[in-house]
Amino acid sequence: MRPVTARTAAGALALTILLSGCSVFQIRTEDKSAGPVRVGVQETAGPEPTGKPTEAGVPEGMSRTSVSFGDSCPVDLSFALGDEWTESSGSTEQFHFFSRGDGSTRSDVILVNCTDEYGDSAQEVVDKKRRFNFSKQDSQVLAEQTGSLAAGEFWSYQAELGPTEILALDSEPTYAFGVQTGYKINGRLVNLSIEMRTLKDNTESAEDYKKMLPTVTIDGEKVPSPSFG
Repeated sequence: MRPVTARTAAGALALTILLSGCSVFQIRTEDKSAGPVRVGVQETAGPEPTGKPTEAGVPEGMSRTSVSFGDSCPVDLSFALGDEWTESSGSTEQFHFFSRGDGSTRSDVILVNCTDEYGDSAQEVVDKKRRFNFSKQDSQVLAEQTGSLAAGEFWSYQAELGPTEILALDSEPTYAFGVQTGYKINGRLVNLSIEMRTLKDNTESAEDYKKMLPTVTIDGEKVPSPSFG
């Protein structure tokens, strides 16, 4: 059993993230005259996970974790996760927060989310995420891929967040690996997303994320990853 103090700290961190700005996965609706630099765009699926795979395609030392979002978002999102990760007591039905470390603002975090969208199409949701998620000049997308899923559209990416980016850990350069989707469930349009973040100087965690992102599935359908930079 993990110490109570660590779970309490993780819960506090989750609450801080929820309250910092409009949303953890914030869409900025204003137009920017200059957006982030985007390099290394990939149109084909990335390589298989670099760790030794198990029979289920999950890297050695990890197991598959499934996240559900309740009746309001009846879909399962799964991905590989190591035993050292803890889901925070600050998680809700539609927002799941995992952390690794001491629960401080410098800890590795994974955010999994399902929220309603009110655009005209799944593609519109993805286009907005690509345009506004990393809007600061000191942020850049290092690799990305877009495409279609059975019930929607996706954008998978590797990004570097500058210190001024609202989602940067402890206002320091941060790596982010994630998937954003526009997804249709029972005629409703939702945004399903997962984002893994670590400080830029934490190369070991960044390598873990490169193994974990290719394991993401939505209702059993694998989401292609980019070729990582």
